[in-house]
Amino acid sequence: MDNKLLSITQLAKLRKVTSETLRYYDRIGLIKPDYVDPKNNYRYYSILQYEKLGTIKELRQLGMSIENISNYFEDRNLKKSIEAFSKYQELLKNEISQKTKLEKVINQKIDFLNQLSQLPPINIITQHIFPDRYIITFDEPTGGANELAFAVTNLEWNLNEIAPIVATDRIGVYCNESILNESKEYIPSCPFIFIKKNDNVESYLKKVVPGGMYLTMYYQGEELEKYDKSFELIKSYMNEHNLCLNGCIYQIFKVDVTLTSNPKETILEIQVPVKSINP
Repeated sequence: MDNKLLSITQLAKLRKVTSETLRYYDRIGLIKPDYVDPKNNYRYYSILQYEKLGTIKELRQLGMSIENISNYFEDRNLKKSIEAFSKYQELLKNEISQKTKLEKVINQKIDFLNQLSQLPPINIITQHIFPDRYIITFDEPTGGANELAFAVTNLEWNLNEIAPIVATDRIGVYCNESILNESKEYIPSCPFIFIKKNDNVESYLKKVVPGGMYLTMYYQGEELEKYDKSFELIKSYMNEHNLCLNGCIYQIFKVDVTLTSNPKETILEIQVPVKSINP
């Protein structure tokens, strides 16, 4: 055996890789030992393979896949090398663009989660002026958690977004004044997802939530389409302030099962459009 050859351990140490990495490269044919001792199957590498391993290591550091590296070493010439690096550059640009979009989405979700710690206390009614808002909905009532989940899943299919639902307050239902009346049954309500005005969705799904004055209140709950005893506070508030209902009532998940498995942490919001009663 040529005493100028390097053992697998020596080569791995020199190139700061593991012996198992070299065995893997041998198995896939990326870099095979220059000599294998027939007596003990020990692998040995030449100094030229030391240089090839260095190239492989640097290409991996650049993020190039093993498959692309294998192609890179086939019938190399300067033109092919330039083309390979240029192609990889385009792939990298696309990946960076996708990662940048993903970072923006994650930042928005972190902002939302941080805002949750600043929510007003539950069962406190506030008046809020909302602009026109936009939702997608099938405009068909459901009744119960299973039907609601199925409808929301079908609505979500129409959103061409990254992670549109988790860590947001976009899911809700709308219904009539029945939700304010005491009942142990599900109140037929229409599921919806909030969208932006210019989101590219089917026009038949898009609906405007009219702007105006709303009474808003956060309350502890796990399910939409259900009456909550705290709604009596809203009815009392409307009577005391000479207000009447002015449209559909909206229930919205604020903190749901996508964020916590603790029922005591789940929070819903009710938004009730109102107007003054003429004396």
